[in-house]
Amino acid sequence: MKKAIVVILVIVLIVVVGVLLFNTNVEVEYVPEAEIEDVDLRKTMVALYFQNAQTKELQKETRLIDSKELLLDPYAELLNMLIDGPQSDFLAKTIPEGTKMLGVELVGGVLQVNFSKEFVDKASQDENEKKNCMDSITKTLMELNEVTNVKFLVEGQEIEQEESLEVEPEN
Repeated sequence: MKKAIVVILVIVLIVVVGVLLFNTNVEVEYVPEAEIEDVDLRKTMVALYFQNAQTKELQKETRLIDSKELLLDPYAELLNMLIDGPQSDFLAKTIPEGTKMLGVELVGGVLQVNFSKEFVDKASQDENEKKNCMDSITKTLMELNEVTNVKFLVEGQEIEQEESLEVEPEN
């Protein structure tokens, strides 16, 4: 009888020790190779459309930027990135050199973009390049949920996407 009690106690002891060993949550602290900074946590992807230097077709270039840059004026920030041009050597700017953004305003779902006269003065006579210029702006800005259409202005005068980019000079 004593032998049976000892065997039962040994079995119970083994089970208790086993349960304690395997159920113990050992917390291991993982140390990253580099410290993650607040700036890294604020990164977001944006899509910009540029012209392929070879095929002349529009292509998307994605960039990882600090989302804090988009908070104040996301439209102006995206337009300035388009004006600055692509980061890839395989892509080309679509907005004519010297063009400045004079203003941007969201009215309803329509984003009104006002450019300087260089937008039309220095524009190529090639219809495909004119179309790519306007389409790159439209596609980039319509990546934002609230933008349903883009209206182009040059020095405050509206121009149509289907029309030529030539604007009559003001007298």
